[in-house]
Amino acid sequence: MKKFALLHLLMLCTALLAAQNPDYLNCFAVLAGKDATKDGSVLLAHNEDDSGEQMLNIYNVPRNAINSNNKYIWVEFPGMEVADAFLNEYGVAVASDGCNSREERKDFTDGGVLYQVRTLVAQQARSARHAVKLIGKLVEEKGYIGSGRTYAVADCNEGWVVAVVRGRHWMAQRIPDNLVMTIPNYYCIGEIDLSDTLNFLGSPDIISYAIERGWYNPQTDGKFLFKKAYSHPNYYNYDRNYIRHISALNYLTGETYGTDPDKYPFAAKPNRKLGIEDMIQILTSHGENVEQKIDHKNNPKHPVCICTDVTITSTIFQLRNWLPVEVGAVMWATAASPCANVYVPWYSGMTHSPEGFTRFSDPAEAFEKHMSDSKEKRRNYPNAVAWKFVDHWHWVLEDYDGRIRGVQQKNAPFQQKLFKEQGKFEKSLKKYWNSKTLEVLKPAQLQKALNEYTAEAYKEYYKVMGW
Repeated sequence: MKKFALLHLLMLCTALLAAQNPDYLNCFAVLAGKDATKDGSVLLAHNEDDSGEQMLNIYNVPRNAINSNNKYIWVEFPGMEVADAFLNEYGVAVASDGCNSREERKDFTDGGVLYQVRTLVAQQARSARHAVKLIGKLVEEKGYIGSGRTYAVADCNEGWVVAVVRGRHWMAQRIPDNLVMTIPNYYCIGEIDLSDTLNFLGSPDIISYAIERGWYNPQTDGKFLFKKAYSHPNYYNYDRNYIRHISALNYLTGETYGTDPDKYPFAAKPNRKLGIEDMIQILTSHGENVEQKIDHKNNPKHPVCICTDVTITSTIFQLRNWLPVEVGAVMWATAASPCANVYVPWYSGMTHSPEGFTRFSDPAEAFEKHMSDSKEKRRNYPNAVAWKFVDHWHWVLEDYDGRIRGVQQKNAPFQQKLFKEQGKFEKSLKKYWNSKTLEVLKPAQLQKALNEYTAEAYKEYYKVMGW
């Protein structure tokens, strides 16, 4: 009970800090429908930004472990409740961006929920739509203790965003297959139509509650925009947010956008078919394509926009429906800032992580100690591979302008090598499944091949970097 009380107090303090300082939140996400991409995949790209000592772990959690119905890949940062990302055996991926709301009322049952939202998706969801319903039900039953957040969930057929508000309100919208959307740290859902259940799900009183709280006046405010009604004004009108949003929209559409978030589309038509390289271009943006610039007091030598000096991992989920999900669902992941790193593929059919990526051999122990064993991580786990990437990034930051180009010149050929090898590698795996039904016939052999491929990719990269 004492542990929970201390944790709850910590979360309240964190929420208060975020409400007072918009710089506290920096994460960013991009979601592209399958008809908007080069290969027909659904793409979910995400930068996770957090300060302090952060230790990346990536676990392969087996089915029926940790009370889970699903096997899943778990991108873990010990002690963090809103940083982790997941990809489960059904190809359902989830990541999130903090989006502070206006809501100050506390309406919780049994302490409410926060971290449980994403773990529920990993452990139970069988599709993106199923994940949306799970999130909504959990928020309604328990109440969300954070100020607000947007969860991006996707599978090999569709992508959704789920905006949750402190307490028991939530709103979700499906990304049209031919469009792409971007999410900084404010809500992006605009006009809603809850009668259109193919594309919208949410609290039935989402508009009437906004009217009751004085956040929306039908007589004077025009059409109801969820993002305008529920976003905290300090975030919705903050230049750090809309500049990042503009940068992504400019890259995707080639059009020029102003500084009024009211006018940003929920999702936009890209001016080309999108690939992983386009996601990387956005996630590594330092504002090169926008006139407005973001000041960064912590490290003025590092230009900041979507990519920041506290980006601790970047992930791109490539979700394809014409392959067995074990191979078709891939998480391309970095271990630090994407502008100084490469994206390495992790296949959902993997069963073991490369050496050095896990604190504990048993994922159940990691789950049990996720919050309790989160101090002095480097001292307690000095051999973790995470520190190689952390030290490399800190070295780059010492002289960013003088070092980043050399690092990128090393990274680029290796990144292209991984992209080119993907098709050849996946073609070699076809002997493990039925080409008509996509049923995997030799799971053990497939798992071994996938495990070895990712492990070997990291070994090669360490050689490139001289580690």
